[in-house]
Amino acid sequence: MRILSFLWITVMMLLTACDPVRVAPPVANGSGVADEPDALRVGDRIRVILFDIPTPPPAVEQVIPEDGVLTLHMNVQYKFAGKKRAEAEKDIAKIYTQDRKIYTRMTVVIEKQATFISIGGEVRSPSSIVHRGDLTVLSAIDAAGGFTPFADRAEVIVTRASNKQQIMVNVKKAIRDPSMNVRLFPGDSVYVQKKSL
Repeated sequence: MRILSFLWITVMMLLTACDPVRVAPPVANGSGVADEPDALRVGDRIRVILFDIPTPPPAVEQVIPEDGVLTLHMNVQYKFAGKKRAEAEKDIAKIYTQDRKIYTRMTVVIEKQATFISIGGEVRSPSSIVHRGDLTVLSAIDAAGGFTPFADRAEVIVTRASNKQQIMVNVKKAIRDPSMNVRLFPGDSVYVQKKSL
């Protein structure tokens, strides 16, 4: 019995070793940045901590706006969108220590906060779902169980987290024309209205 168990384990290990793991290449998102966990994008909620300096300022927690630029301590502006986290940390430290010579040394830590998309109104399972790079209005509605029979598919409201702008999406048209299927950013909300009688 032990010999059979040993042979079975050996065969399984050999089969597993023969099947190479395929890793899909990163897919570029709308800003030209690969969809990697470390990439910073419009709509990401981040926390910027500056320390190793005299009297460090409070951490800045903000959502990266459409233009990608946030204002930090002492009115330093930095474009976060399109950067990797480690790259942004080095750049910001360089701005304070070498470019502006405000401090002699500094450590910067950028924390990416968990972000969600809220889906409500006339969907079968109103909820919040974790944002992923390729989320659109149609895929978010699918994740919420699809439309109820009372849903107005011609007027779905997307509210941007970064600037509270509202976008009306005609999902009937977006099904046929993918260019009308609005991409969602972290923190956005989708609201499906009820058909007017």
